Amino acid sequence: MKRKVEQFVKVPLWWAEQASAATGTQKAFVWVWLLHLAWKARSNTVTVPNGKLEAYGVNRKVKQRALLELEAAGLIKVERQGRKSPVVTLLYV
Repeated sequence: MKRKVEQFVKVPLWWAEQASAATGTQKAFVWVWLLHLAWKARSNTVTVPNGKLEAYGVNRKVKQRALLELEAAGLIKVERQGRKSPVVTLLYV
């Protein structure tokens, strides 16, 4: 029985930033950023500070809404620690 090969795409962050600005979908950029952080850390669990996302035009309120919606969709698990940056675990199936 052959195993299904997962498809993937490489997206330059500058391009994702411009696409999210052009389409008004900053929350989608948060998901791309989470994937980037996980790849860079070689871990499904990452800390998500506000400052790095602000450099891409995403404010903390957009980040918060994106994390809530991604968590509700079952794509991530968020560990909130008061006033500290949230710790996010990407849930791959």
